[in-house]
Amino acid sequence: MADAHGIALDHLRVLAERVGMQLSTAELEHLKPMYDLYAEQLRVIHELDLAAEDLAVVYSPIWDPQA
Repeated sequence: MADAHGIALDHLRVLAERVGMQLSTAELEHLKPMYDLYAEQLRVIHELDLAAEDLAVVYSPIWDPQA
């Protein structure tokens, strides 16, 4: 469970181990601020109420970034 300062190192270690990573405590402490930042941003996105809006991704192979 996350506390006031984000995810606990033990929980972050478990997440890393689930994807096959064996990280040292120093590596986990380095990774933790980035994880906490993105976890908060994802929480905000998940809380959006989009109602009945349809979401789609559009790919345009002829996209001109200068236009």
